[in-house]
Amino acid sequence: MSVFVIMKTLAFLSYPVITEKDAHSNTMKSKFQDIYDQIEIDIREGVYAGTRKLLSEDEYVSRYNVSRDTVRAAIDLLIARGYCYPIQGKGVFLRRHKMEGATNLENIRGLTIDLYPRKVTNKVIEFCQIPADETLAQTLNCAIGEELTHYVRLRYADGDPVCIESLYFIASKVLITRDILDGSVYQHIRKNLKVEIMMIDHLIKAVKLNQFEADSLELKVGDPGLCFENLGMDRKGEIVQFGRTVSHYERIHCLKNGFLLIKNPFMGFLF
Repeated sequence: MSVFVIMKTLAFLSYPVITEKDAHSNTMKSKFQDIYDQIEIDIREGVYAGTRKLLSEDEYVSRYNVSRDTVRAAIDLLIARGYCYPIQGKGVFLRRHKMEGATNLENIRGLTIDLYPRKVTNKVIEFCQIPADETLAQTLNCAIGEELTHYVRLRYADGDPVCIESLYFIASKVLITRDILDGSVYQHIRKNLKVEIMMIDHLIKAVKLNQFEADSLELKVGDPGLCFENLGMDRKGEIVQFGRTVSHYERIHCLKNGFLLIKNPFMGFLF
């Protein structure tokens, strides 16, 4: 069986130029993220399906009572994650691709967001604290013996098994407890722990399922699976997690967007 490998590094866009007042405040990041979250939900729920166009910056400024720079940061992130694209002088429009049921490789949000409106549920198979062995220490760039939180869970979408996750978090950097595993781990990390996983490197390859994977995903031994091996890094570029996810080859699809970047000497990179 042939194997197709892709290496992709994901990262947030750099924040746009902001005012001196905003630069001394911690509120802009949370505000633009909240606005991003709401517009993303509206897009997925079809609020803009009729016009396929977002509101103007002025309309969002008025609606959310925030600065233009905050709105622009939210829209830039929507563009970077493949939801929409700008046309100079006309506005920002939704891209014409099939989002539903696809894992967006531009996102660091997890299946709960990616597979919306399908209902994602979880079955925890293993949860434990373990010391890093030599291999894990090298992978996570930590000391041998460092405490890691490890879990394995089977994830379902509308009752159908879609993937098996096996993740390791450095316990001193990201606190994961058993009860968190019933929901979205990434949402917990961002909203409750206030830890930003800024980049994820994915190694994506085809694999043949073993007995455990086949039974869990309702397939046969030797059937193909889509395997994601990933490293998650925080704002400082430090590795905080390593994971391996094996997905059902018919139930998980991946979306990757491409852009032509044109460099403007006065404004930086433009889409």
